[in-house]
Formats: sequence, structure tokens, C-alpha cells
Amino acid sequence: MIRVSQLYLNKVGPFISEKFDFSVEEGHPDIHIFTGQNGSGKTTMLHSIASSFDFFENDHKENTSNLLYKRFHKFNDDQKTMPESYVHCILRQSRKSKVVDKISIYGCKHCGNIHQNYEKTVNNSDAISRNGKNYQQKPHSGELLKYKNAIVAKTLENKSFEFAAFGYSSYRLIRSSHISIDNNDLVNPLHLALEFVKDKNTGFLVSNWMVSRYSKSAIERMKGNDKLADKYMLGVKCLQNAIAELTNDQIKFEIETNPWQVLLMFNGKQIEFDVLPDGLRSLLSWLGDLLMRLDSIPWKNDSIAVNEQNIILLLDEIEVHLHPKWQYHILPITKKLFPKAQIFLSTHSPFVINSIDNAKIHILEPFKGNSRLKEVKLSNTGDSYSSIYENILETTQTFGKEAMDKLNEFKKIEKEIIKQNFDNEDRFANLIDELKDEGEEVMDIVHSHIHRVNRISGKNYLEWKK
Repeated sequence: MIRVSQLYLNKVGPFISEKFDFSVEEGHPDIHIFTGQNGSGKTTMLHSIASSFDFFENDHKENTSNLLYKRFHKFNDDQKTMPESYVHCILRQSRKSKVVDKISIYGCKHCGNIHQNYEKTVNNSDAISRNGKNYQQKPHSGELLKYKNAIVAKTLENKSFEFAAFGYSSYRLIRSSHISIDNNDLVNPLHLALEFVKDKNTGFLVSNWMVSRYSKSAIERMKGNDKLADKYMLGVKCLQNAIAELTNDQIKFEIETNPWQVLLMFNGKQIEFDVLPDGLRSLLSWLGDLLMRLDSIPWKNDSIAVNEQNIILLLDEIEVHLHPKWQYHILPITKKLFPKAQIFLSTHSPFVINSIDNAKIHILEPFKGNSRLKEVKLSNTGDSYSSIYENILETTQTFGKEAMDKLNEFKKIEKEIIKQNFDNEDRFANLIDELKDEGEEVMDIVHSHIHRVNRISGKNYLEWKK
């Protein structure tokens, strides 16, 4: 089992120098939520973690890795000193056990790209070496080296793995496609697994994978190999069950054999991928792609279900396109589906943040033109959405803009009246009448203020007459 323990970002993206701790208490989910304003560095953090697992060629070879190199402020020309801009990631064998590797990613002035090195001496300290001479090109972990090299291999034949890492953005949508039964086992499932927006449309691949697994399962069941038949269908069943749970059984899959095709039944009606609601298309795209890849990886311990293997899952704004009801369910369903996963996700959604207990929330904030880690909190499903808006998402815009503008003006004049300044009391009374039209929730707030103002001023602004 491999876990990301620490992340250091120095002059990368909006960060000048920040350290992130991903240790969790026993019994708490290994889930880390990044939240903050646009441009606060959430995506930079996800891409930095992804690059720690990605393949890097030695010397001055190109490595795009989600274009992370474009986020580096400085590029170094001397490997003997610590670069000015770097990503440093510490991996542990498990949550609190020994350090596996300390990975440094830095910008190279000679080729304008990024390279990757590993500390020569690995100890259990969270400290990182500031001396460029203390780094080597190969990781200490044989598993990590094998994994990185496998990313660019043509196939994974004669290989087996203990872990895998995946990155996904919700800004990709599955499509309908022609079905042909291919041997997915000959395709490398680790290729492009860390690219958040995959270059290729995965609708074709996912449909083919479902049909291929269905056909293999049917053949094995005919032979009496029920155990193998069930194994072939496990990944497909996981996808079907997750979608059914999220949609309250509104969406169901059907596989036809003449001709081969994957049908979706939406509220009892047959529908193609292209015309599904965008939220479902996005969800099917990344979740289907993930399960397809997990199902195709040759795992070292293949007695463990594919969805229960050790994975690092990086999700960038998975709530995009989803209705708030589905936003509330997506993280618990993901945790249930992948119980051994270490999950990192960025979000702006209070419904995602409030959907699970004791996840670590890393709150980012603007600071002197850059960004920094403001604080870390544990999620609590007992917190109200208004509390999350105010204390985590840092917005007090409880109502629409027009209502909020009137409320803010109302509170401003209230302070004047309390100080015995009655210049704007006619406007104050008019605002009360206008706010009555904004609904009961607004007036519940207004009434408490009016009673206070009436008591202090000795006037009754609810029955005000010019």
C-alpha cells in the first residue's frame, strides 16, 4: 500500500512556499478536500500529486504531465543546488509507516521542462533535503519504478502491480459509439491514466469494455466456470450499481447481442449516451473509464476485488454538471465503491463538503497576490450549509444579489439610527416594505433587527408614516 504523506510547493502556481500534511487519524477516511477561490491553487495541487506518480524520462526529454511545467516560476540550471521552484512529495508505505520515497520535481533551464529526482537517503522524517547533491534519478521503491516505467509500456503482459494512480476532471463527456469486441487486455490501462482531461473519447472504450466483459462472462458461465464469470462482470456491476444508487434506479444498463450494443434505460425509456443529462455523461465518463482501467490491470493480489485495490484517486471538480442532490451523494458513493482509495478532490460545492464526516478540508486563500493554506478542518455532516458557506467557502451571500443588496443597505442604516442619526429613516422604512416581498426567510432576519432598532430609538418602523 502506498500513500501520499506530504506535499511541498515552492514557487509553483499561486504558491510561494507551502506544506500540506495528508496524515489522517485512525478511523478517519483518507479523503482530502481542496477548496478555495478560483485561482487559489486547487488544480495545481492535484496536478503536482499526479506528476509524482507519472513517468519522467532522464535527461532533457519532454514531459508535459498535465502541463505542470507551465506553473513553475523559475527554471534551474545547476543540479548541485536546490531549485527555486519545485514540487516535493513524500510517499509512505501506509498512513503512519515508513517513508517509501521522497520525490522532487523541478524546472530545467536547459530544456524549459520539468524533471524528477529522488532523495538518496530516505528516512522517516517529513523534512526534505535542500541540497541538490542529495538526489538521484531512480526511486528507492522497486514497485514505484516498475509502475512508472509501465505507464509508457505497450502492454502490461508479465507484470503485476500493488497500486495505481488516476486523475480525472469532470470536463469530459461520454458519447455513443459503434461497438466492436476487442481484447482490452492488450491495451495498457496505465497509459494516460494521470491525465485529467484524457485526449481520446472514452465512450467507445467503455462501451467496448462492457460488451467484452459481458461476452467473456457469458462464455465462462456456459462452461460452468461461474466464479470466473462473476469476476469478469465485477467491474461492470460496480459501475451499474453506483449509477443506480446515485440516480435512485432511474438509470439502468442493458446489453443487447444482435447487434452488440449498450443501452441505457432512463426513467423506463431507451436513451443514447449523447443525449443523457451532462451530469450523468460526465460521471459515466470518469467512473466508467476508472473501472475499465482497474479491471484491466494485472494486480499482484488478484483475489482482491478490482474496486478494493490500493489506488490514489485525484478528482478535479467532480460536481460540475451535477444537481445538488447528486453532489451530496457522489463522494459517499465513491468512498463506498473504492474503500481502499486515498482520495484527493477539489470542489466549490457545500453539498460535497458536507456529505461525509472527518474528511480533511484544506482551505486555500489569497495572500499578497498569491495563495496560501489558511487552515485545515475536518468535515462534519452536522454543520449547516450556511455554516459551510460562511466558514469554509467564505461567502455570506445567503440570498440572491438584489435581496442581499437591500439587506446590506438595511443594516448600514440600522447602525446610523442606533447612533441617533435619523437622516435616512424614511429609506429605512421603505427598505422594510421592499424586503417583505423577498420572502419569509429574509423577513425572519429583518424582524430581529427591527425590534432592536425600535427599542433603542423609541420609534416603530413597521408602522412608519412620513
